[in-house]
Amino acid sequence: MYPNYTPDLHLALRTVHRATLLTKSILRLLNNSIAAETKPDASPVTIADFAAQCLIIAALRAHHPADSFVGEESAAALRANPALREAVWALVSSASSEALTGLGEGDGEGVEALAVPQTMEEMLDVIDVGLGEQTKEGRVWVLDPVDGTATFMKGQQYVVALALLVDGVQKVGVLAAPNLRWDVRAGGGAGQKIHEDLVDGEGWGVVLSAVEGEGAWVRRVEEEGYGEAVRIGVDDRERRLEELDFVEAAPGSTTLSQESHRRVAEGLGAKWPGTQLWSQQMKYVALSLGAVDVMLRIPKTKDRFTQVWDHAGGQLIFQETGGKIQDLNGGAIDLAQGRKLKGERNFGMIAARPWCWEKVNEAAKEAVAALGF
Repeated sequence: MYPNYTPDLHLALRTVHRATLLTKSILRLLNNSIAAETKPDASPVTIADFAAQCLIIAALRAHHPADSFVGEESAAALRANPALREAVWALVSSASSEALTGLGEGDGEGVEALAVPQTMEEMLDVIDVGLGEQTKEGRVWVLDPVDGTATFMKGQQYVVALALLVDGVQKVGVLAAPNLRWDVRAGGGAGQKIHEDLVDGEGWGVVLSAVEGEGAWVRRVEEEGYGEAVRIGVDDRERRLEELDFVEAAPGSTTLSQESHRRVAEGLGAKWPGTQLWSQQMKYVALSLGAVDVMLRIPKTKDRFTQVWDHAGGQLIFQETGGKIQDLNGGAIDLAQGRKLKGERNFGMIAARPWCWEKVNEAAKEAVAALGF
């Protein structure tokens, strides 16, 4: 008998739903004027990051106390800043613990309420539970409470990302895109495009989810729960290479070798940059929905590696739609390396639809060779 991860999926969906409502409510309440700290890498951290990480971990840990957690945030800034700490506590202590509808069988009825920390000190401790280092053994939840904080603060696209790894392998992935306006009925593709300002101003966006081996699904996020789950079926019919859409951060905004990215795209006759999205997990949303075709991550140096929470969950969902992901050496991405995806199997990345994979891979190899690696 294979393990049944449906209960984990439902718990993850409930947990992400609460974080989705919280983060987007902050945007609406504060009209994008958000109290922020600055991380060592100069990216902004909002009260939403801290509050969402706390609520996600608190809910999951209450159901699975033996599980491990790897999250992006630390409570150090809150411990040092009383005003920021009070602001986050006000959000956390007012969070809802109610069950949701729209999860399928049972629709949340009779399900235990989601946990909420009872004291400020407990809130700080729960956030720091996410400082776990290992992703190789046992059940490990990997989360990014607000992926794309810079665009979140502008009222543009961001993602609440959550994944369950078991012995280093993705089993459950949930990505909420609270600001994305998307026709869920189309499932995937259907000519729809995604950009930073395609904002769902009245609603709560969409959520994508997958369990390993069971396909990927998209739902509309509603205030009381979720809409109907629609299977993501992307059109993988071969097209002209000139039509390839390479999803990219804005030129000059990343430490990756965007010149190499440009070389690959233009070598295939395609426009570069194509669709521009800041959030890494939002790129997986766009790939999974068929709104873009290719994502490249060619580093400038061989010692440049990425973080696990930028890819866990999103990779599973894209692969469950039929997408293909490998590193630049032709191997599978190894998420069992801990917080940072180091190792020979994690040098760079190519994510693409199957119909164009070989051509993109060949062009990427040429671009890497030009760097002298």
